[in-house]
Amino acid sequence: MTSSWKTLGQFIKFNLVGIMNTAVDFGVFMILNRYLGLIYTISQVISYSCGMVNSYFFNKFWTFQKKEGFTAVEVVKFIFVNLCSLGVSLLVLYVLQSKGGWKVLPSKVLATGFSVGVNFLGNKFWVFETTA
Repeated sequence: MTSSWKTLGQFIKFNLVGIMNTAVDFGVFMILNRYLGLIYTISQVISYSCGMVNSYFFNKFWTFQKKEGFTAVEVVKFIFVNLCSLGVSLLVLYVLQSKGGWKVLPSKVLATGFSVGVNFLGNKFWVFETTA
């Protein structure tokens, strides 16, 4: 398999994991907030964290097929990449909304695209250090 096909396969898996992360986030949020009565901010922090844990495990072992155990450095890199991805999405949203006058939905779609790109590249080449 050529490296570009391998990268495409990883990108598809990465996005499938992203969909699953979103489902985990929403599911945990609804259980905590709606059914257990936790306030929404606490529910959001816990549910988002559950989605990130899901993302770490599935991307490590399935998307990028890393078989080594866990290291603190890898986990810190993973968190850093996710924070950078969030920062990129906020920056793109700000520029398109405040400076460009775009509507919210197209801004969010473009911001998500940039965020996914940063997240994928950061995970592939830095967190899990896979080759092209």
